[in-house]
Amino acid sequence: MRLRRSLAMVSLLLAFVAQVGCGQQGTQLKGIQAVGTATLDGTPLEMGLIVFEPEGGGESSSSQITKDGSFKLYDIKPGRYKVAVMTSMYAGMAAQEKKAAATAGPGRPVAVRDLEGTLRPVPAKTEKTATSGLFAEVKAGQPMTIAIDSK
Repeated sequence: MRLRRSLAMVSLLLAFVAQVGCGQQGTQLKGIQAVGTATLDGTPLEMGLIVFEPEGGGESSSSQITKDGSFKLYDIKPGRYKVAVMTSMYAGMAAQEKKAAATAGPGRPVAVRDLEGTLRPVPAKTEKTATSGLFAEVKAGQPMTIAIDSK
């Protein structure tokens, strides 16, 4: 009797999984993964946050810049984006040698896992997509370079 009940439960569970699918509905990716490097005066930035805002409006994407200047954006749609690179929010944490969490904007927490490296501030205009003058074309399989000039 127990075996029959257990088999029935397993059958129901398998039927449910088959109906829903392996991924949860509503959490399927709608875009691609994009990678790139952020540089300041030709040298990779060692920390910061990069934000991609679609030119035509829509959901923005962001990524922490790692020690080698690289960044990785998940679930971003191909297209043209306005770009901002922020470093000022890291200045206080780096000065205090904290490993903490920072907030990149309303509701966008960013884990600051490793503050080892040299903090190099970017020009203030670069920290907002509206004033940075930085643009990128996101295409599948094509790494990007976001080059910032301090002058």
